[in-house]
Amino acid sequence: MSQPVKILLVEDEYIIAILLQKNLELLGYHVCELAATGHKAIEVARKERPDFCLMDIRLSGDLDGIDAGLIIKDELKTPIIYMTGYSDNKMKERAQEVNPIAYLIKPVTPDDVKPIIDNYLAKRR
Repeated sequence: MSQPVKILLVEDEYIIAILLQKNLELLGYHVCELAATGHKAIEVARKERPDFCLMDIRLSGDLDGIDAGLIIKDELKTPIIYMTGYSDNKMKERAQEVNPIAYLIKPVTPDDVKPIIDNYLAKRR
């Protein structure tokens, strides 16, 4: 049997993070240790080597999800799926520098994430 897809979930709103984690796990994904800051996301990504990173753009601390995503993508080649409650064009343009596989507007559900991951994996086979 193959290993479940490992997802790094980066979300600074704890309740949202826990709900999303539980629902992703119900779909069969393995969710790594949760990260609420950009620095923690990089630390967990280096340690866990996730298959995907589901990353909020606006995070607590001095490193936002775009900057953290750039580092994770450059170092580990981890595909990034951005999620945000903000849809302004400047932020979206900046996020495109990371070349994410998706850019989702909150609220995000596992049903939004699953087809993105499935399609990405199908193209890689």
